[in-house]
Amino acid sequence: MRPLRLLACLLLLVILSPTFSSAADSASVSGTVRDSDGNPLANVTLTLAGRSTQQAISDSSGRFRFAADLPPGDYALSAVLTGYAASGPLSIHLQSAPFNADIVLARAPAPPLEFQSSGIRGLIDPGGYSASIATASTGVLRGIAELRRKDTSFATSTAKDWPCVLEPQLRQAVAQHPDQPEPSFRLGQLYVAHDQPSQAIPPLQHTLALDSANESASRTLAAAWLEAGNFDAALKLLKRLLVTRDTSELHQLLARADEGSGLFPQAAQEYRVAVALLPSEESSFGIGYELLLSGSLANAAAAFTEGITRYPKSVSMQIGAGTTRFLQGDIDAALQNFLTATDIDPADPRPYSFLATSAAASTDQRSRVHDTFKRYLALDSNSANANYFYALALARAYPPGNAAQIEALLMHAIQLDSALAKAHQQLADSYFRRNDFADAVSEYETALRLTHDPEPHYHLALAYKRMGRAADSDREMQLFRQSREVGGQASAAFTGIDLAQFISATGAPRPHSGLPLQCP
Repeated sequence: MRPLRLLACLLLLVILSPTFSSAADSASVSGTVRDSDGNPLANVTLTLAGRSTQQAISDSSGRFRFAADLPPGDYALSAVLTGYAASGPLSIHLQSAPFNADIVLARAPAPPLEFQSSGIRGLIDPGGYSASIATASTGVLRGIAELRRKDTSFATSTAKDWPCVLEPQLRQAVAQHPDQPEPSFRLGQLYVAHDQPSQAIPPLQHTLALDSANESASRTLAAAWLEAGNFDAALKLLKRLLVTRDTSELHQLLARADEGSGLFPQAAQEYRVAVALLPSEESSFGIGYELLLSGSLANAAAAFTEGITRYPKSVSMQIGAGTTRFLQGDIDAALQNFLTATDIDPADPRPYSFLATSAAASTDQRSRVHDTFKRYLALDSNSANANYFYALALARAYPPGNAAQIEALLMHAIQLDSALAKAHQQLADSYFRRNDFADAVSEYETALRLTHDPEPHYHLALAYKRMGRAADSDREMQLFRQSREVGGQASAAFTGIDLAQFISATGAPRPHSGLPLQCP
């Protein structure tokens, strides 16, 4: 009986051997995906291609796993996540043992900070528009960028909260207690409040070295990185903060970091998340602004329209909607938005430059435009811009207003602000119209010293020609033509614009670390 039993066992092993061989010859592939700082990355799409192709998605811990029982062979493993450089493919020779893969994804480099045809440059050169409209488009874009920058603040406290007299004692406290995070944190807050991020960064980094869990210090350091223009460092820090604390404020800061890196669609998405977590006018405006910078005018228009519905008394929303409509070519609708903005708060100076730009390209509501600028001057007669804008409205009227009144307003504007180039040029135009060519030349030359606009060269050439100064006239006309020929008329209108003008985190150059605190 024993030999028969042995034979039966051997037969059973032979019968089952393919199954055992299959199990022994199959394996699995799993692993973890992290960024270059070691942080786990979720929602990464991983593709394993070989004898068969499978896909997996990493979880919140960065872990992934493909289906078990993969046949032996050669495979290629790749990983893709938006905003990160694609990984791989990683070559895998799979045998019988499980294979563990640790994948590191580096953040994709930001696109060059230059104007692309599909983005801002496309808005300036909107397919066949005249040079004057291209110049006006540049003007409204510059205006909304400046409005955005002034309305953006990173600091949670102001210089009034941190008077300059505190700096010596805070520095002394840091020196006396180098092992305590609070003195360094307070010193960093002081510098951020005074818009000196390069001085704020070292004490804030020291704070986090001593207390890595200090969320307030992390947020303040991220704000300092943004103001210093180190958007990548800010982005990494903010991503780490989001792991433990998902707030509207952090998504606003992430949007600024994406904006500074030229990632405008991603910035718009961060603002959408911020609005979903905590609705605010700033975030709603941010959605439209980022879409505008990306060149998505229809989507930007929809975002600003929604913003006006939420915030009907918002001057900035009306300006955003008007800017978008102007760039879409609907100048009369833009004019209406800017007029509405002035009616919301007639003393608010922000809408008037936009109104002046759109009114120059439209004959719609000429009387209302005139009355609006007259009202602005009555509200603030000591504003250089109020005097200039009303003079401009009078000069554009039909028939034009009294030349003496126009020139008096322009001269008052220049007295209030001698660097107001547009007032000098408008005054020169008035002198030219009444054949006072010598004074016109003087004002045109002043305007040229104050602006990169090539237009004064053209008017100077005409003035010199009327004065019989042919050589000077030829020189100025040549300079004008040269400036217009560089890249075509639309490109010439673009001269002197830097993408940094459109990034809300970028303003005037910041003091370097080590310099004394600049206080009033």
